[in-house]
Amino acid sequence: MDTQFISMKPQILLVDDRRENLSALEGLLDELDLVFVRALSGNEALRLTLKNDFALVLMDVQMPDMDGFETAELMRSNPKTRHLPIIFVTAGMKDLQYQFKGYDAGAVDYMAKPIEPVILRSKVRVFRDLYLQRMELELHRRNLQDLVDQRTAQLLRSAQELEQRVAERTAELQQLNRQLESFAYSVSHDLRAPLRHIDAFSHILMDDYSRELDEEARGLLYRIVAGCDNMGKLIDAILALSRTVRQPVNKIPVSMERLARETFAQLRDQYEGKEIEFLVSELPESQADPVLLRQVYANLIGNALKYSSRREMPKIEVGAYSEDGETVYFVRDNGVGFDMRYADKLFAVFQRLHDRKEYEGTGVGLAISQNIIQRHGGKIWAEAEPDKGATFYFTL
Repeated sequence: MDTQFISMKPQILLVDDRRENLSALEGLLDELDLVFVRALSGNEALRLTLKNDFALVLMDVQMPDMDGFETAELMRSNPKTRHLPIIFVTAGMKDLQYQFKGYDAGAVDYMAKPIEPVILRSKVRVFRDLYLQRMELELHRRNLQDLVDQRTAQLLRSAQELEQRVAERTAELQQLNRQLESFAYSVSHDLRAPLRHIDAFSHILMDDYSRELDEEARGLLYRIVAGCDNMGKLIDAILALSRTVRQPVNKIPVSMERLARETFAQLRDQYEGKEIEFLVSELPESQADPVLLRQVYANLIGNALKYSSRREMPKIEVGAYSEDGETVYFVRDNGVGFDMRYADKLFAVFQRLHDRKEYEGTGVGLAISQNIIQRHGGKIWAEAEPDKGATFYFTL
């Protein structure tokens, strides 16, 4: 709809079976700048209202075949003309009972002849202005709807373009990840052979010739052997991370409690003779890959044992709680803890918050755990304080 819609003159339907009456009404209303449409019967009036948009109907009551009351009732029964204002104009039926009947039939007003021209023009002017206001509102509504439709189309196009870019970028990143995984696996695998040679020859030197070396040379040889050992552990860690990334996730029902207990039992042997308090609460079952999840518990419980091993009574607690409709599992210890200012480094590969000389490790275990948890659709995080222990949480 455009401004031409509003500039069009409002149409008034005049209904009367006598042409002279229609001409008289047009003469009285001529100054209001209206378009007059004539109907000589109720049936003709009904047909016209279904085809045209009128601001008002001025209708005689006494007409042959179908009087004004019947015509008004039929107009009210049709959704298209239900709200069309009707004013009855008649020379007879001045009693209140007929006026009430007119209102019941759907009229908004009732005028008896002889008609006072000023009053008639005033009433018609009101409905003309209301009609024009309604048309203006309709124009604004349609313009607004056009703007909404245009904006919606723009947003849809933008969303589709963004979705396409995200899909393309995701495909690129997946390809890069696969290349990096393959590279890490290849490098780690290829490093094993020369490292084994260095390690073997170093041990030969250690076993057969260390007595012939001075103290400084023996110290250097010991450092070579220790370096080979550390390098071997790093290669194993890289291969473990690569295998974790490449291994498919096969989810089945898993008893988290049994998995935690079995993992602790396997790790407990490393601390033979050390009294350790190990608590496991009743853990909800989960849908997960038991092989990968066992590795998560091995890393978390293993770290808890390692960093609390110097306590007089190491305490490890494995539990769970419900939050926002999902289960949060945790592993808590009373070990050395860490400063939360450096928590962002926890899950990065080869990042460590404690001196390697104090606590052995490659700095890959938590990165592996994070990868496994994320592949299950969950998240992992930690809370700690220096010398007050640490708690690691994860969801699946």
